[in-house]
Amino acid sequence: MELQPEGTKEVVYRIDPFSIIFRELDLIHSEIREIKSEIVFLHQRIDETNKRVDETNKRIDEMNKRIDEMNIAINKRIDETNKRIDETNLRIDALASDINRRLDKLFLVVIINLIAIIGFLFKIVLDGLIK
Repeated sequence: MELQPEGTKEVVYRIDPFSIIFRELDLIHSEIREIKSEIVFLHQRIDETNKRVDETNKRIDEMNKRIDEMNIAINKRIDETNKRIDETNLRIDALASDINRRLDKLFLVVIINLIAIIGFLFKIVLDGLIK
């Protein structure tokens, strides 16, 4: 067997462009399905989260309502207490005025009695000097 010289031959391969396009479309389609399933999962998670947020908001609203009711009741009690304090202050002021008026009268009586006693003592001293 003799060796034949190496020759060059041009080989042209023909590729069907539709097979490449369909293969890429299949890959894209599978990725789209995965993304859609992830989106569905995310929607479920968001719905669950929204439900929890709604429940929390309801509890907060109920708590705020109870706080408002307690606030109204406490404010009413404070107003009643302030009213009683004001009434007590008025009574104390009236009593203080009455006591001051009575002390003023007593002071005048004491002063008048002291003047009378001093006058009586002067009279005794003067009567003793004259005799």
